Amino acid sequence: MIRRFFLLIAISSFLYSSDLNVISIANKLKIYEKNEWKSLLHFRDELNIKDERFIVSSNNFSLKNEMEQTIKGFFEPAIKYNNINEHYQCKFPARFLFIKNELDLKDDIFPQIYCPKFEEYKEKAPASKIFMVYTSENVKNPSSMMGHTFLKFEGKNKQNEIKAHSISFYTTINTINLIELFYENFISGMEGTFVLRPYKETLDRYIEIEKRNVWEYELDISSYQKELLSYHIWELKDVDMKYYFTKYNCSTVLFYTLSLIKPEIYDDEKLWITPLDITKYLYKYKLIKTSQLIASSNWLNRMIKENFKDENIELKNEYFDISSYKSPNKIPDERQFRLSYQKIEDEKYAKFSFLPASHLLSDDNREYFGESELKIAYLSLLAKEDKVSIDEFTLYGMKSFLPYSELADDLSYEFEIAFKKDFDAKMNYVDNTRIDGGIGYDFKLSYDMDIYFLLNSGINYNKDDDLKLIINPKTGLIIYEILNMKSIINYEKFYLETNKIYDKYSFNQGLFFNKNKKLFFNIEKYNSNKDKTNLEIGFAINF
Repeated sequence: MIRRFFLLIAISSFLYSSDLNVISIANKLKIYEKNEWKSLLHFRDELNIKDERFIVSSNNFSLKNEMEQTIKGFFEPAIKYNNINEHYQCKFPARFLFIKNELDLKDDIFPQIYCPKFEEYKEKAPASKIFMVYTSENVKNPSSMMGHTFLKFEGKNKQNEIKAHSISFYTTINTINLIELFYENFISGMEGTFVLRPYKETLDRYIEIEKRNVWEYELDISSYQKELLSYHIWELKDVDMKYYFTKYNCSTVLFYTLSLIKPEIYDDEKLWITPLDITKYLYKYKLIKTSQLIASSNWLNRMIKENFKDENIELKNEYFDISSYKSPNKIPDERQFRLSYQKIEDEKYAKFSFLPASHLLSDDNREYFGESELKIAYLSLLAKEDKVSIDEFTLYGMKSFLPYSELADDLSYEFEIAFKKDFDAKMNYVDNTRIDGGIGYDFKLSYDMDIYFLLNSGINYNKDDDLKLIINPKTGLIIYEILNMKSIINYEKFYLETNKIYDKYSFNQGLFFNKNKKLFFNIEKYNSNKDKTNLEIGFAINF
């Protein structure tokens, strides 16, 4: 009612509107406080994009100042611009559409501006249908280790030809220097790239080259929302955008994009937004009109072997309804907190563990084809009376156990960069810095049982043993059991160069109450000149 009251006063008072009139009404309605406006600016507490070509009030930024200067720009005459494509109506068509819609304004109160480049974009990338696309994780590649999300535009051009394009924000890692990579990720940011390309090229790369699954979700949104979303992508095309793995990545961009069409999402931000979170937003806020899975050949081969006894079956179509089969929406949430009791030798501790992103091998991974683990900035602390110490900090750790078969001869991998407590050559429990990894095979013994073999090696440093080569081959068994339980049995030989330090036997048991809550029990037995036993029991919650 208040909004309509202001609009009626404005319409009755002014035959021709000006920038000051529109700004006055917009301020009274506090348009700048709306989630859609914040999302148009990719703003939360601070600016994620600081390019002056995108933030026009950067010298004195506020949400209100940015709105006022933007509206003023909409009223500027065409004669002021040598390049008409720089006019605010051309540079910020989504902001222009949003302001007009919120204030019920007609086009004829503004200067009539023709935007050649923007019109070319709409013709080149028609968006009568808009899809959110999720590609499965590729833990072998650091830039793809959590999957990827992007947009697909589809529609007919003036020649009545169906055109489909992918629109994606990503970065390219150009260094193997871990210190430099850490600095760029958390401090300076990496160069982000916003790319529009034919959808078929993008799809072929994921399906044929990277062997990743692709889920397409057509968005159930109005014509206005499709225009708003499409126009906003145009606003981002030439902007300097810094990419951070944690705070501003492909998923963050799509978080703001989805918040344009569903403002409630803006208030549902996660600690770290991942591609899987974006997919789950679609389900949670009922934004899915249709969905389909486009499967890689490796996935298809495993699916056939797992679900069909007839080995001669021929599938003529690689498109599947995902509603009754494996789905990203069924995967557990990707942040995890663990509270446990830990006994190390004769010492007793309270243990607190936090995983900011992704999942553990001990989690319920049945929605994947193959067992996997991805730890990013995983931290566990040991507390005893008034003393707290770090038990483990894993900067990056991955495991990928893909069952070997004649149809899909995948290798299994393991790699980790970690600071963790472990036993040294004298079997003292000390701080270690370790980089290790290996390669091997996983074999599926039955639907619910895998066995794996890995040849691992790396380097390890602690103050007593100094820097040494380590060799630590492993073998293990992963079993999903009745009553919604999972067991992992592992055996590892650990060498410092040519000296065997211990044989390690470990058993992990998990009881899942649901996909996001479980009880767990771990026991580790070390056989050496001094036998040692560690015990842990606790509760984990994913959120």
